[in-house]
Amino acid sequence: MAELTPAGYKLKNQNDWFDQERNLYLSIDTEWILDPSSPDGLKVAHDAEIFSALDEVLYRAWASKDPAKAVGIDLDTISAITGTFRKPGTPSNVDLTFTGVPGSAILSESVVESVDTGQRWIVDQTFTVGPGGTVVVPVRSQLTGPIQAEPGTITRMVTTIAGVSAVTNINPATPGTEKEADSSLRIRRRLEVGQPGSNQVDSLYGVLSGTAGVRRVKVYENPTASAAVDPDLNPHGLPPHSVTILVDGGIATDLAMSIYLKKNPGVLLHGDGTVIREWVTSPTIATHQQLITFGRPIYVDVAVSIGIKNDGSLPDDVDAQIKDAIISFAAGESPSGVDGFKTTGFDIGESVPISTMYTPINQVIGKYGNSYVTSLTLDGAAANKHIAYNQLSRWLRAKITVAMS
Repeated sequence: MAELTPAGYKLKNQNDWFDQERNLYLSIDTEWILDPSSPDGLKVAHDAEIFSALDEVLYRAWASKDPAKAVGIDLDTISAITGTFRKPGTPSNVDLTFTGVPGSAILSESVVESVDTGQRWIVDQTFTVGPGGTVVVPVRSQLTGPIQAEPGTITRMVTTIAGVSAVTNINPATPGTEKEADSSLRIRRRLEVGQPGSNQVDSLYGVLSGTAGVRRVKVYENPTASAAVDPDLNPHGLPPHSVTILVDGGIATDLAMSIYLKKNPGVLLHGDGTVIREWVTSPTIATHQQLITFGRPIYVDVAVSIGIKNDGSLPDDVDAQIKDAIISFAAGESPSGVDGFKTTGFDIGESVPISTMYTPINQVIGKYGNSYVTSLTLDGAAANKHIAYNQLSRWLRAKITVAMS
């Protein structure tokens, strides 16, 4: 049978089993007839197929207990042991500008709609129109997944809001994610194992990555007594003895409470990116309140231009397939990870190597024939796209162009 070695599970394939049994027969009689058409030859071939199939079953049983190898339901079971559960998907997010009479309340759960796609968006927290007659309100899509919304398209109020006359989105929506892929769940399980720990950075990663709607988390720490740039201890010039938290996705009040429950006393919470400040009331001491500061990453919309030589085999919807593949790849949802390619998507503060962007494109066109990529640029340059520590690349269908020749 197969073996368990210090290097892992050593699997025998069908040819290995065939050769092993054939050699056993020949060790008894070197003249034994084992031609594939002979009865004994057929038996050897049959045994090899059965034994190799059994080895595959045993391997899957062994791999199902290893977080690095388990897939599907088996990975769900392992992750649940440490309190990590596969996310069904995250909604898209966008900031809306409401215009109306100062003091008018925009209640939580109010619904607005895109006039372009009909997609609906939900207000998560109650906001009040400011003295200037406007207020910026973060909302989430009613459905999970990469829901797109171009600027100026979310303008219809489904819920009647007294005193509010108009609504619009100045910026595009940040796409959500589909049901969490195995590769993403493995990473999040590893992060969330540290959630109950006493190490502040690890526990912050754990609790925030498990918060509903969260897609990306980055925690930076400056343990020094100086704001001076130090390539090892403070590469981004953050304030002394501070922690900087950047979160993509999730509701601000939920994130603030998660941070409050895990931050150490006396540590400065430094706001970076798009700064968010939320007052939190202790769940155990009702008289204790604290101002929690964190940030949203600054979104960088990456324009992708692709040239493809079509050999005639590509379908009419290949343009849409490529766009979907790029968006999924950037979010860490692409199945290409099983073949040894990048599985995590692009994180906060992670630059985009242009060479990696060939993967989702070839993943699509490689299914049909001998078409190939003739050109690829990011923001007009055939070069890597730099992303600062407080930024996050954002991938929108409207920014992806595919040209066939």
